[in-house]
Amino acid sequence: MDYFRGKRFLDTLPDWERGRPALGPVEHYLPRLRCLLTRLDDPQASTRSIIVGGTNGKGTVSSLLCDLLQAAGLRCGLYTSPHLHSQRERIRVDGQLLSKDEWADGLTRLYDVTRGFTTEGLGAFTRFEALTVLAADLFATNDVDIAIYEVGLGGRYDSTNAWDHDAAILTRIGLDHCHILGDELTQIADEKLPIAREGRPLFTTEAQEGIVLDHIRRHCAASKIPLFVAGIDGTRGAERDTAVPYAVSVAAGRERPCTFVDNARLALSVASWVEPSMAPTITSQVLDRFRHPGRFEIARREPWMILDGAHNPAAASALVEDLTSLAKQWCFVVALLKGHDAAGVLQALAPVASRMILTQIDHPKAISARDLAAVAPAGADIQIESSWQEASQAAGIDTPVCVTGSLYLVARIRERLHLPFEAEGISEDVARESLVCLEAACHRAGLRLAPVSADGNVVRLEGGKRPLLFYRNKHPFNDYVAARMAEDKGYQQEIFEAAHLQVPQTLQLFNPYADDRFSRYKTHENISEMVRDVESKLTYPVVIKRPRSSVSAGVYAESNAHAVERRLQALFENAGYLDNLLLAQAFVAGPEYRILASGTDLLMAYGKVSDGDDVIDGDLNPLHHSTGRAVRVEEPALLERMTQLCGCVAEAIDLGFYAIDVIDGEVGLYILELNPNPFCYFYNRSNGREDFIRLYEGLIDRFVR
Repeated sequence: MDYFRGKRFLDTLPDWERGRPALGPVEHYLPRLRCLLTRLDDPQASTRSIIVGGTNGKGTVSSLLCDLLQAAGLRCGLYTSPHLHSQRERIRVDGQLLSKDEWADGLTRLYDVTRGFTTEGLGAFTRFEALTVLAADLFATNDVDIAIYEVGLGGRYDSTNAWDHDAAILTRIGLDHCHILGDELTQIADEKLPIAREGRPLFTTEAQEGIVLDHIRRHCAASKIPLFVAGIDGTRGAERDTAVPYAVSVAAGRERPCTFVDNARLALSVASWVEPSMAPTITSQVLDRFRHPGRFEIARREPWMILDGAHNPAAASALVEDLTSLAKQWCFVVALLKGHDAAGVLQALAPVASRMILTQIDHPKAISARDLAAVAPAGADIQIESSWQEASQAAGIDTPVCVTGSLYLVARIRERLHLPFEAEGISEDVARESLVCLEAACHRAGLRLAPVSADGNVVRLEGGKRPLLFYRNKHPFNDYVAARMAEDKGYQQEIFEAAHLQVPQTLQLFNPYADDRFSRYKTHENISEMVRDVESKLTYPVVIKRPRSSVSAGVYAESNAHAVERRLQALFENAGYLDNLLLAQAFVAGPEYRILASGTDLLMAYGKVSDGDDVIDGDLNPLHHSTGRAVRVEEPALLERMTQLCGCVAEAIDLGFYAIDVIDGEVGLYILELNPNPFCYFYNRSNGREDFIRLYEGLIDRFVR
């Protein structure tokens, strides 16, 4: 499978991070992970490894330790979570992301060996478990000398704890995920300490709360675990009266978070244990240049703008201490996920908050801005913005701003500010494939395709009647207004119904939580009323989808009223400014096809075929499944019916180049939706590029010459 299919395979799996936890008892978690490793011939056994647990600072310690060991000459693998922009950030070798081809190869191996995995009797494995095993496999494939694994949640039952590591690290422990780990520091410590093994060292920091450090010492003594504590003057072991000094001193800095010193000392302690002969000069250089995106990241200095993913009270308190060294008052832009102490975070930020802009992100576990406001400290200057885009704009540029509460929010702001980041690459590959075919068609036609933008996304076709601009898969063959109308599935539906074309019965549902600006668009008083309306007019299963979506994301088939209500609640609570409308649509059974057309002319059609072994939540398109493939339609009778449909569509909306997705149902072709900027990636993946190159040659003859 390619990278796109590999990611879609991962998306089929239970995912705690996205609010879809694994079913079955927690006692199955580690045996299930060990079973996965066994099926891949235990790749984790081929290298030394270190596991990093704790509450705050895990990512910093893991990343810095990797940099230190790499500088010492070791080939180092690093597995962290969550990611900011691309899942490929989670698995690195020598600080570099692995290629999409390497990911695709690894995911193919995993997919092949896990066929029939449910026969193991341990339940379905999760996305995080798959990524953990993938990391071990890719580290083995890349011959790393040592691998560092950051714990996802807790420790006792975490996937990274499924085998014995050479050493363990516990960063500072605080209150977080209390509904899972407990609401006492010692309870939380008890869930994290099982990552350490008898006879193998555990490293921790002297910055732990006294009650926690005492608890760790007692546990290690009882379990015969060698304990090393990184303090101000060096590392102390259980049998040492004096500390072993660090290779270099670690100093605080105005533009460094206060927690960096303790985290750096902890990383230095472990690095010295792994590689005692580390050169001080190189070590100092690593410390000086180390930066961790999304953690006290300086996005602007005049005035200050800081991005920090602090998502629990302890982290927020430390953040406030750092911020006060830069400015006395701050405007905070805050979003949080469920499972974190939102009230505690806001309370910690309040002393230096001139204003709190509370918002939400497009995530299944996002806390709504209104729910955040409900737990904000009394007297705080609160502003509610339903979308993170509006929140970012509302913060302005004239006052110090700190974006915090969730790394997902930080990631979106980083992208908005054009800070360096690794794009996921799926939409890049999908969209840019059109330019590859266009370039080949232009070459054959003797025309020139010149780059306009530095990133290569915008090109200009020269040598025809007039120069034309193309932006990835977006083309100039359509009338602007018609194309914009066609991009909205709600307007499409109304256009087709007015033209008496056959479409699935559809209800438009407008967000009842939207503010008063949208009152005239609202279709129902509340979600319960929507569900009753859906049940009275449609039969299950019912398709819920957004009017605008990318690569078929955000399309859901629900089988009962409870599922519809839950889906609407989640989508509307996390709706952005442009996402207030949803469509509820009757499900139509039958084979699915895509028709490519220009005006009334059918250019090509293909079927979307899948073996149906991995239907993905949020994606009903067979081509996005791991076994999906495009099969060109050759049957004359079907092509004739499709040609007739193109003529009817062209009478309703005139487009120069478009695609129609249809279902061949019991009473003929149903139009699912129209796309004014068709992709060719999925067809080319199954059939090569020649058909689409010829298609573009025809469009050039029609519109350019």
